[in-house]
Amino acid sequence: MKKIAVLGSCATRDNFNSIFNADYKKKFECVLMQNQSSIISMASKKRENPVVSADGFSEYDEWCVRSDFTKEFFDHLAKLQPDTIIVDLFGDAHFGVLEVEPGEYVSNNRWKLWRTAYYKDVLKGKVEELSIDKNREQYMELWKKSWDIVLDKLKKASPKSKIILHKIKNVKEYYNFDDNRFDIATSGKVKNVNVDYYNELLNEMHTYINKSDRSIKTIDLFKDKKEFLSFDEHPWGLFYVHYTMDYYPLFMNKLISLEKDNSWLRFFKKKKETIGE
Repeated sequence: MKKIAVLGSCATRDNFNSIFNADYKKKFECVLMQNQSSIISMASKKRENPVVSADGFSEYDEWCVRSDFTKEFFDHLAKLQPDTIIVDLFGDAHFGVLEVEPGEYVSNNRWKLWRTAYYKDVLKGKVEELSIDKNREQYMELWKKSWDIVLDKLKKASPKSKIILHKIKNVKEYYNFDDNRFDIATSGKVKNVNVDYYNELLNEMHTYINKSDRSIKTIDLFKDKKEFLSFDEHPWGLFYVHYTMDYYPLFMNKLISLEKDNSWLRFFKKKKETIGE
């Protein structure tokens, strides 16, 4: 059984949930997750957990905020040494970051961080916000530097892990029980975003990652199939990266295929020989 770590979001983690892939445990165990964090945040220094009991958070929500601040993912990664690390860039596309002190950032998670007293009393309106919506060039320049840092952290923490980039994409439409199709952005059910623009920036980030290290493999189901949709009855509700149920078995098949491919290992050995290790 292969051990999997996820640095990304539910778009990747859901593939290791029996709701979406009933038999995934026959081949994989998801041993570690970093949820909805920006790469820029993950490149920044560790911070104290801002969540307090008065926030009334569930254990899950507290973990999401805490782990983004403490960057504990890398410590856990070093202990667990998973076979594979799968990365997706949800946090950078949909949240962006807050500059909590010069050159140091946390993910601007509107679903969780904004509910804390720390955000309301200390951060809101008092620190700089960076996102692809407001600061495209500045954000991308910082993001690329941050990815280089995060990639180095991943390799140092778990040097034998295979790294896979899950090229998520925001879908434009969803269907209902009558199989009618509707536009997600203007549905009034989720935040209205420019889907084409978000996907353009995701593609730029994906391209940078692929160029940063040739050993990084890719899962890109949108390349293989022209279109996916979302749907009202998705277990977590309608959203741009909550795909129809046919997505997840296709992801699993692609992952199984990549796990059988040992070319990454040959590249890893060749690289060690080149640098004389």
